[in-house]
Amino acid sequence: MADRPHLTYRTVFSTPWFTIEESAPLEHATGAYYRMTGPDGVICLPLTVAGDIVMVRQYRPSLNMETLEIPAGAIDGTEPPLEASQREVLEETGYHCREVHSLGTGRFYPNRLIQREFMFLGLGAEPRIRADVEPGLATVLMPRKQFLAMARNVEIDQTAIYFLLGMVTARFGVDLLRAPIEEIHERVRLDATTG
Repeated sequence: MADRPHLTYRTVFSTPWFTIEESAPLEHATGAYYRMTGPDGVICLPLTVAGDIVMVRQYRPSLNMETLEIPAGAIDGTEPPLEASQREVLEETGYHCREVHSLGTGRFYPNRLIQREFMFLGLGAEPRIRADVEPGLATVLMPRKQFLAMARNVEIDQTAIYFLLGMVTARFGVDLLRAPIEEIHERVRLDATTG
């Protein structure tokens, strides 16, 4: 690949949640490039002791509809990603995970977004007494078999969850939607001991 010039960007629009930036014009370019910046985020796939997926039903103004998702959100300042994932699960669902395991880091839309997403698997999720769930959010305990049927019928809008399912399979060698919860715990323990 030929050496490419390093692009410089300027802010053209800013909100408390994200900023849109435009690249300075380059010689022979057909136009500017645009990107969205903001804080890095976390996304967690929590499973209860019984093996149900802890999900969130919420209204998304951008889509003008309700969606069913797993907990996710921005990292606050210098907050460690692991702590941010636990906080987001608690704030959005009222559940706390006994164990949280990193699945890695990536960028979901590198063509426009520069933020990194830190991905986690939560195990042993249990309701926290008197937890303050964010207004407008409803916790949904989804049996994995039911989630699989919904996924086959394209009823889940949050595509990131599929990526996390694949990361669990790649890292722990277990089918998160079909394996017994005991096997999932055993595979995660085995990974921790063999590193």
